Amino acid sequence: MQHEDDLRGLEKAVQFIRAVSVLFLLLNSYWFCYGWFAAHDMTHALLDWILLSFQRTTHLFSYSVTSKFCCFILLVLGCLGTRSVRDNKVRTWHIVTAATVGVLLFFGNDFLRELPADADIRMGSYTATLFTGYLSLLAAGIWMRRRMTLRLRDDPFNDDNESFRQEERYLANEYSVNLPTRYYYHGAWRQGWINVINPFRATMVLGTPGSGKSYAVINSYIRQCIEKGYALYIYDYKFDDLSTIAYNHLLRHQDRYAVRPQFCVINFDDPRRSNRCNPLDARFMTDISDAYESSYVILLNLNKSWAQKEGDFFSDSAIVLLAAIIWYLKLYDGGRFCTFPHVIELLCQPYEKIFPILASYSDLENYLSPFIDAWQNNAQDQLQGQIASAKIPISRIISPQLYWVMTGDDFTLDVNNPQAPKILCVGNNPDRQSIYS
Repeated sequence: MQHEDDLRGLEKAVQFIRAVSVLFLLLNSYWFCYGWFAAHDMTHALLDWILLSFQRTTHLFSYSVTSKFCCFILLVLGCLGTRSVRDNKVRTWHIVTAATVGVLLFFGNDFLRELPADADIRMGSYTATLFTGYLSLLAAGIWMRRRMTLRLRDDPFNDDNESFRQEERYLANEYSVNLPTRYYYHGAWRQGWINVINPFRATMVLGTPGSGKSYAVINSYIRQCIEKGYALYIYDYKFDDLSTIAYNHLLRHQDRYAVRPQFCVINFDDPRRSNRCNPLDARFMTDISDAYESSYVILLNLNKSWAQKEGDFFSDSAIVLLAAIIWYLKLYDGGRFCTFPHVIELLCQPYEKIFPILASYSDLENYLSPFIDAWQNNAQDQLQGQIASAKIPISRIISPQLYWVMTGDDFTLDVNNPQAPKILCVGNNPDRQSIYS
């Protein structure tokens, strides 16, 4: 705290000294260009009396160079309080150039007051060169002081005390991910490693946009996982940045896999660059509880707030209705039409048509009893509310691109199947992430 108070006091003193040097600069212009000020009626009797009294006592304005030298001394003292800065890009030639120009303009412009020219020209040229020279000298002084501070003071920014010894050993195993690092310690840059020995415990990467998360961590993870023969699921937030890295690296390291992996892409924005995949594949559903789980995941992802409404009548009704439709399509014709688009289209049909069909299956008769009872008892308001709670969120993802991608069967979603490993890249569009997620 005391150190900060001292620094603030030093800054105030420096500002005061610079202000006095500027005052001397103005007084020099006023004294030696007095004829111009008098001609334009810009003089002041009190100021003239003060300057004459000061001159009789100190003879400071007898010669122009004397007042300039006093101004220069104060400028130098003001520059001594300049603080250090990081990453100073000023070079020696900058300082030499600024100092040379400043000395020539500041001390060598007296002849301009004697030119055989108009008084306005003489006044303007003298004042312009005087102030330009002053600013050049000020810049040179500040730059020189900053460089001197960095050289004379050890660790002016306390970097040594804030640094610490980091891991420099390369610790690897068959599962590890190893990220090279570079850090500053004891006055030198050193090479180190971040060793993620057990990546199965999960890794979180946090940083603001553009901070280098992908460049420093994510890209290395993808490359090293492919080199170790991993199956991968990659959510490519800005398609196709990560997908391109994964594909090209896979081409160079296919020999790392016992079974050659299938490279798959899901891209709803451009179906021509996408494989087709059915997330509701009937082969992976063995019980109606699997259909319920799929329905639960779909609707809660479309309505994040439903996670806090567990047990709510309408949200539970929507999940049950969607699960019943999924299970019906799984049973019908061997699951041939059990796809996400078929589920959406069937859900959007009038309930007078779909309830008799669904209720004809014994597996679904009791499952849909709340809907059937409401329908038979003419509880239209309740029934419409139950059905609408399922239709409204589902209708947001009605799209020809989504339909086409999710009706095909180019690959299955068992990404880490040892007999058929896959590298799956799911493309995203940030403008439509609420739907694609």
